[in-house]
Amino acid sequence: MDLTLASAFSTDGLLGHLAYVVLVASMLMRSLTWLRILVIVSALLAISYGAFVIRDPVTVMWEAMLVAVNIVQLLILHWSNLRARFSDDEATLLARHLPGLGRGEARSLLDAGEWVRVAPGDLLAEEGRPVEHLSYLAGGEASVVLRGTTVSRCGQGDFIGEMTALTGLAATATVRAEAECLVWRIAAPRLREILRRRDSLEREVDAAFARNYREKLLTMNALVASGSVPS
Repeated sequence: MDLTLASAFSTDGLLGHLAYVVLVASMLMRSLTWLRILVIVSALLAISYGAFVIRDPVTVMWEAMLVAVNIVQLLILHWSNLRARFSDDEATLLARHLPGLGRGEARSLLDAGEWVRVAPGDLLAEEGRPVEHLSYLAGGEASVVLRGTTVSRCGQGDFIGEMTALTGLAATATVRAEAECLVWRIAAPRLREILRRRDSLEREVDAAFARNYREKLLTMNALVASGSVPS
């Protein structure tokens, strides 16, 4: 095929255009699995275009390499998903807050943190100081104290430090365990590093934090309305 404007928009060129359309569509995928699948489809279309239309062995070779690499990555992803196992508390965390994560990706995130038991009176965040960990309260209860006054409470299923762990800013309130708490936590710098490298995980975590923050506001308003905490 001659390299002309007419050839670019000819019937023979449609296959090449379609390959790039699918490639662009792959970049819009939030799921890494679907991104790789569409890249493979795009590469297969490009191989057909290179082999039967422009007869370019270089295009065929490199597009075939792209197919092979993405198939290998899909197999690795599938294997990590098959191997992933979760405790009841971990499964509850994922189902409530991070349902869009693949099993392998979820396992990787959880393994970057740790499960700990927090004694009554221990602080999970301290007003005016940077939050050291993002914490998830799997069991127990904590009070939220602002300038010495209890303004709200955190219970099972709540994140603690989600609004400041990603920014490194100081906590706006103190969070104190009221009973022994089971907590999953991850160091704030480690969490920021992971999310910086993985866009799909960052989107899922941001959405989870926004939902939980809204739930906390509703809880605080209910406590104020009932007179359980001062307005």
